Amino acid sequence: MTFLFFFSALGAFNGFLLSVYFAINAKKKVFTNYFLSLLLLVLSIRIAKSVFFYFNPDLSNIFIQIGLSACILIGPFLFLYLKSYSTDGKQNWVWHIVPYLAVISILGYFYPYNEHVPVWTSWILKTIYFQWLVYIIISFKYLQPILQKIKDKENLKRIDVWFLSIYIGVAFTWLAYTTAAYTSYIVGALSFTFVLYLIVLLLIFRNSHESTFFN
Repeated sequence: MTFLFFFSALGAFNGFLLSVYFAINAKKKVFTNYFLSLLLLVLSIRIAKSVFFYFNPDLSNIFIQIGLSACILIGPFLFLYLKSYSTDGKQNWVWHIVPYLAVISILGYFYPYNEHVPVWTSWILKTIYFQWLVYIIISFKYLQPILQKIKDKENLKRIDVWFLSIYIGVAFTWLAYTTAAYTSYIVGALSFTFVLYLIVLLLIFRNSHESTFFN
């Protein structure tokens, strides 16, 4: 159990570190870096909540509420990050972030988790997971050029592999949480840890000549 806790928590911890790295040390301080940084941050918050709750069911309800609330921004940040590399034009990130922050803040204030556990587990969390899925689906179109390269048997750039890893990682984490009732709750944390190590591997072997990797 100690090894399982360490392995699971390591994913969340490394996620926090990568979040700080992309926010501070990436080559250009542009929104693209911040979208990736914030995506890793909200994922890490959600994973950390899962890990500590799994090994400590008496975890503070405030921490549980924060962890669940973070899920509402995972999908939007994935979408905004992938979209930022497209040619769709100006980013309207406010419309994808502020309304969700406002809604989850209002719900959290009037229906705090510690007093309304059934409300959170029955419909708030399910709604958040559905919203997360919607963003996974609409983000898929930004992978189509990469998939076309695979279909045409063209060589993928490292940035292409990076995008695929990010997308698959977020989608797999969503799947792990939505099916946790049929498998194990900790599988979400474990899946994120595996995916995170794939991302770290990409960072280690990145091509320094592909400057767009950190643009």
